[in-house]
Amino acid sequence: MKVRGKHTILSLVLFSFGFLIAFSYQHTKSMIKDDHVSVQEWEKTFYYRQQLIQFEENNHQLQQEIDQVRLDILQLESKMADQVEAMSESVDEKLELQALIGELPIEGEGIYISLKDQEFIPDQKNADQYIVHDLHIQLVINELYSAGAEALSINGQRIFSDSHIVCIGPVISIDGEEYPAPFKIEAIGDPELLRESLELPNGVIDYLVNDQVEVEIGKVEQITMNARVS
Repeated sequence: MKVRGKHTILSLVLFSFGFLIAFSYQHTKSMIKDDHVSVQEWEKTFYYRQQLIQFEENNHQLQQEIDQVRLDILQLESKMADQVEAMSESVDEKLELQALIGELPIEGEGIYISLKDQEFIPDQKNADQYIVHDLHIQLVINELYSAGAEALSINGQRIFSDSHIVCIGPVISIDGEEYPAPFKIEAIGDPELLRESLELPNGVIDYLVNDQVEVEIGKVEQITMNARVS
């Protein structure tokens, strides 16, 4: 009985010791497994975090590039707008110059000055002293241009920079076209300035009157002149 009792106690001790060893082994194995899982999770988390940081850096760089492109576009649009404005101004200036030299029609306010032969001719032998000559017309034209006239016409025919005005007896030839008196000269420009220039003391009108030419002058609200015919 004693021996059997000792065997029973020894068996219980061995069983308990075995159980403790088994439990300890399983617990240690579980901890190692849990630690291994934790390391893997940490590595994944670290990797994804690094990727996120890299993405954010790339996104920031791309945003900077986009902002620069937008700035470049704004500068380009501003430059193009300036160029368009400059081109528009150049076109307007070109059209204005074309109108001034006669390549295009022109219109505007201005004045007219009419030159007539003297109605009463006291000396028929010197009748040419009482009629309008090309020199009289040229004198008026030169004064009007000096006063800032933009365009001139005589009896409706526009005068150009290379026009020829020639006196042929009682008529005036303008670029081959003959016109009898009276001669109506129209000038586009500042009406007050043009008129004042002609009416200066001892100026053009005084000279014409003293030269037996009948003169009439007035303002015109709208004068239209055609372009040169090719």
